[in-house]
Amino acid sequence: MTRTRVFIINIGTELLIGRTLNGNLQWLGSKIYSLGGEVLASLTVHDKKDHIASALSYALSSQANIIITTGGLGPTYDDITMDSVAEWLGKRLVINEDALNFMVKLRAPQTEESKKAYEKMASLPEGSTPLFNFVGVAPGAMIIYVEKRLFILPGVPAEMKDMFERYVEPFIGYNISRGIVTKVEGIYEAQISPLITKLTERFPTVYIKSHPSMEYGKSVLRIEAWTQDSTVDIMKIFDELRNFVKAYGGNITLEEQD
Repeated sequence: MTRTRVFIINIGTELLIGRTLNGNLQWLGSKIYSLGGEVLASLTVHDKKDHIASALSYALSSQANIIITTGGLGPTYDDITMDSVAEWLGKRLVINEDALNFMVKLRAPQTEESKKAYEKMASLPEGSTPLFNFVGVAPGAMIIYVEKRLFILPGVPAEMKDMFERYVEPFIGYNISRGIVTKVEGIYEAQISPLITKLTERFPTVYIKSHPSMEYGKSVLRIEAWTQDSTVDIMKIFDELRNFVKAYGGNITLEEQD
């Protein structure tokens, strides 16, 4: 089964100085995996042309089929993603009339300054396909380059999510993942890790991961298992975990099942 491979580039100085939490990466990773895709890697870079260009070049050299950028599409001076992409591609930045007309129709500019801001946001790399923004204002863009699809999306989470589901999701696939999340108490990770290793060998198409933590002063272990392989009975893994935990005097609860 061939999975769509994705490289994510999050653009924004605010992400690197700790001003803004990079929730977009977490959401995209979870969403892409649930659709049957695979995130190969991610980079977070400053709002600087050379940083953006370096990230794009690195992503282009990877095995990703799709490259996604988020952030830097607004009207302010430091929103330079479109300009940076155009320069990296060796293309002109031109006003896309379809994108401009959509913005004007959806949210009419109130002043001459706002009209200029709309023109800036509607300026896309020559030859790109505009991605209309139904939640905010700034459009995104899709570009096919060296047999890869580059999707340029906004950084505002609500806008990014809507645009991803409208325009990117159809290219990921629909091999919906199934899985479980278990909560284990009274057993330490070191005790159960040999079993997890054996399960990953028996079920090579299943992602199995343990997450230790402390809750109310007690050690808690969560073990998750996810797969897009429809031939796997995911509950067999739960049965193995349950038998092991009970044999060693622990407790196990099935917290989530999809």
